[in-house]
Amino acid sequence: MMPTNLTLLERKISNNLNCLYFVNHPVYRIQKDHQLVLAPEYSLAGNVTDIICDEQQRYHILFVARKEIVLTEKKVAKVTNNQLGQDTAQFLAALGYQLPTTQPTGELSQPTILPSPAELSEFPSAYVIIDCEFGILFRRSGTAKAINWHVIESPGSRASIFQLSAIGFSHHTQTAPFFNRYFDNPNFLPDKKLAGLAETGLTTVAYEAQGDPLSILKAFIQQVIQPQIPFVFWDQTQDMKHIRLLLAHYYHQLTPAEQQLVSRPVAIFDAQAYTNTLINRGNHKIGNHDLPLNGLAALFNISNPHQHNALWDVQTTELVMIKLAELTRQTPVITATPEPVALPSTVPSALTPIQTISPATAHASHAQVHQLRARGKTYREIAAATGFSISGINYILKKARSIPTRSESV
Repeated sequence: MMPTNLTLLERKISNNLNCLYFVNHPVYRIQKDHQLVLAPEYSLAGNVTDIICDEQQRYHILFVARKEIVLTEKKVAKVTNNQLGQDTAQFLAALGYQLPTTQPTGELSQPTILPSPAELSEFPSAYVIIDCEFGILFRRSGTAKAINWHVIESPGSRASIFQLSAIGFSHHTQTAPFFNRYFDNPNFLPDKKLAGLAETGLTTVAYEAQGDPLSILKAFIQQVIQPQIPFVFWDQTQDMKHIRLLLAHYYHQLTPAEQQLVSRPVAIFDAQAYTNTLINRGNHKIGNHDLPLNGLAALFNISNPHQHNALWDVQTTELVMIKLAELTRQTPVITATPEPVALPSTVPSALTPIQTISPATAHASHAQVHQLRARGKTYREIAAATGFSISGINYILKKARSIPTRSESV
């Protein structure tokens, strides 16, 4: 059963007003008269981008600018799709909800950026692997004698993309595109620009020109989004969130053709989520393990000499995907029932030390044990010389009936 995408979900909240999650809208609180008001605790989350029901009947609510929320079925009061394609007001009114009267309906909706109807559950044959590195956003203040940097609490995020990389593959053979750009953001700390200059080898003027956000996004749209091949991430959560944020921020500066491209649905394969699926095949309970890319790569004997460089992490993701594909094709080894191993015994039984030995051989061996002991040899040295165990030697010396030698019996 594939995950199901939904349009609206009402969440039960004990001792408080329920929340309404509605795709392409902010989060609302539902008043007792069914009037909707914006939920202040979600003011930095941005719009809801997806509501997905997975195979375990859990509901995943995704946002533009915060981590997803996962709800079990017992915490959901209502969930539905807009199957009739009604406009927002009609759809909500049919369900008994009323939008805020102080805000026009049109201003509440934002363009849907790169919607993902459902994540892929199997490896795509042709794909582009994408990875981002981020920088914290700061605001500079101070005087000539002292400079202070304060983290910017921007709507929905304290960080932005520093490096955006993408490489295309078809059946694990590299194809176009080969994309690698660094954003020059004045709100990054100076060490980010120095790192970017070192990576690109460009002059400051050239680096700032290539790092113009709008130019990077236009190139990304043309080279990566326009071909409409599936996106692959190690973990799409932060990467897609920030790609959508930037595209939404610059949306009105894009051409109509570019706006149409970024509004089309994209297929996404999350490689980290796929490792969870592989691990859970043998688990007795479902869980998210969130293995780090370079940590899992090390288990496959893959070493990335430039970890947390987006371009190198893209290449590492491809190598790990090859290993995961090999694992998927292998027949599982079923654990066998544990049983004790039958080892050959070299120790004569203490109760019947000579039952399996001929009398002549036993007489000679017993005599040899007594002779070696008379010469002052230790039990261990006698064991090494005769092949008897130490317990067997102890039996011969202390308990076994003395066997006379040929000269004694004459």
